[in-house]
Amino acid sequence: MNYDVVIVGASFSGLTLAHHLPKNLKVLVLDMKKNLDAYIESTGLITQATYDLLAEFVNVGAYIPNKIVAIGVIGTDFNRNFFSYSDAPWIYSTDTPQLVKHMSDTLPENVTLSVNSKFTDYKIDKNNDYSLEVFFSKNGQEQIVRSRFIVGADGAKSSVAKSNKSLSQNKKFLIGLEKVFYGNILLGPNPDKTVYHYWFGEFSLGYGGWLSPTVIKGKKAFRLGLAKLSENANEFGEIKDFVEMLKNKKMIRIEDSTEEILTFASMIPIGGPLKNVCDDYSLLIGDAAGLCGAFAADGIKGSVVSGKVAAKLITAYLNGEKNALKKYHVEIQKYNKLMTYYKKQMLYRWLWDRMKSNRTFDTMFDIISRSKEDFLNQFCDSKDRHKSLLSIVLKISNVPLLLKYSWYLFLDLFKMSEKGI
Repeated sequence: MNYDVVIVGASFSGLTLAHHLPKNLKVLVLDMKKNLDAYIESTGLITQATYDLLAEFVNVGAYIPNKIVAIGVIGTDFNRNFFSYSDAPWIYSTDTPQLVKHMSDTLPENVTLSVNSKFTDYKIDKNNDYSLEVFFSKNGQEQIVRSRFIVGADGAKSSVAKSNKSLSQNKKFLIGLEKVFYGNILLGPNPDKTVYHYWFGEFSLGYGGWLSPTVIKGKKAFRLGLAKLSENANEFGEIKDFVEMLKNKKMIRIEDSTEEILTFASMIPIGGPLKNVCDDYSLLIGDAAGLCGAFAADGIKGSVVSGKVAAKLITAYLNGEKNALKKYHVEIQKYNKLMTYYKKQMLYRWLWDRMKSNRTFDTMFDIISRSKEDFLNQFCDSKDRHKSLLSIVLKISNVPLLLKYSWYLFLDLFKMSEKGI
């Protein structure tokens, strides 16, 4: 069987691409899952900009149980917190499995979706109009198709990238573990419209924890999770401690006689956008290309934007514009300066990775809580339109706290060097 484009991965990036490729192209989408609504390795939060992009081609509004207008930040002792608010929703909680299923159910007729299909490799034969042999197994049976182009939309540990030495691969990751429960969030004045970020310091170095409201099968539920640097992933038994902490602090109430609805782990790329994401026959998109805003619950935006951009550039490339794919990052930047946003994320990541003690996190908490009214205005999409986080932090009035923070950060670095980190 011959196809113009083979897409490996049927989540937000791959399905967005499939929706936007021209109808005259024959497209095959491969995905390992037996059912696309079985589970989705994502917290399922989308910003207003991402909502608008999705609304252009799917009915995303039908899969939004919670419109979020606030963020709560909780300190390392679980007792201190602050809340920042916006007048309109700044982020949305999605029924992610059903949204992805809807995206797959509404694919154009020129797209074939093959689930339970594990991509294994591809080879290049330049003497054939369909230059690629794509190998995968479906229901345990080996399959081969030919294609003119292949796209890796298969996540942080992309198999497409591994199959091609000319493509970059993600090297640095957070490991996220999430649980979903029926029940209620009890913290703050409006928990159904708030997401929460927990600063643990020594408990969860590399990122922290989160808590967000949702609705599952018409019943109130919530999602909670931890993310750690991959080298600390062996400590993930601590998520049970996290659940117990939240219960003991009366921040959540789990519905009686119920276990978690869902538990899943995921790898989150944190090394920034990859450099070599294309060659003459292939392109990486979404997490596979390192396009992930993990610092601000904003990973899905990069997937949707890169899917839309890829559709335009792949079409031009297949029509003979040989330099089209080289415009990939330039075109992504046109979406609210998204590449600049990722560079900011890398700066924040550099600082966060060097904070190794509760006292350092507590001092940063003190600094940011002093500007809590502006905090949400720089988060996610809005940080490109309002004040940046640095402009909020770097104030004359914050100099004493910044000096204290710098000293603790220096001690953390010294502590790291002692351990040979």
